[in-house]
Amino acid sequence: VVAVVVSHDPDLVRFGQVLDSLVGEVDGVVIVDNASRNINDIMKLCSQVPNCSVVRLQFNGGIAYALMKGIHYAVEKHNPDWLLLLDDDTIVMRNAVRTTLKILEKIPKEIRDKVGIIRLGSVRGDCRVYDARTIAFSGSLIRRDIALKTCCRSDFFLDQADFDLYFRVRKMGFLTLELNCKLVDHKIGNEIYIPLLRRTVSYEPPWRYYYIVRNSTILFKE
Repeated sequence: VVAVVVSHDPDLVRFGQVLDSLVGEVDGVVIVDNASRNINDIMKLCSQVPNCSVVRLQFNGGIAYALMKGIHYAVEKHNPDWLLLLDDDTIVMRNAVRTTLKILEKIPKEIRDKVGIIRLGSVRGDCRVYDARTIAFSGSLIRRDIALKTCCRSDFFLDQADFDLYFRVRKMGFLTLELNCKLVDHKIGNEIYIPLLRRTVSYEPPWRYYYIVRNSTILFKE
């Protein structure tokens, strides 16, 4: 298993925790950096992790484009069976990958051979395997050969590119699953404190809403 981590101006404390959490969990780490201003710090953190490489992109082409580049680099360099897709703020819990693969092994072979992606859950649950339809990239464990054929829709930049990936995998005849237990610590979305309301609310910048509407419209038309 090789982790492909996309970074863009990450919080270095959190990012260091992300990389630390991968030690002993995966066999290699590929960081794909989207033109971060703190790239020297990112490379320094990578140097402290066994079998870690940095792929530097000269522009921020979005998470989908970065994942596509990272997957091809990871396959060429490491030839893994599985790829673990991660954001730069997603911490992997202890023994998460091993737990996921062990549970996969218990699934009947005729079903197991059809599993294309299994996502590591981010909330506490019963650790059962469920069908997954609309899931984020981060925490997705995907087979190498399937990743090469389906990841990722780079013109989408971010939003709905993950939905498109899962749809493409299912269209190939493979299963997209989720393991319902706390295996990664991942927070979706941003929060901002509004003094007038005296509370914190979920918030996304305008460009994010643009991509949500644009990409959703494209998928709806298709």
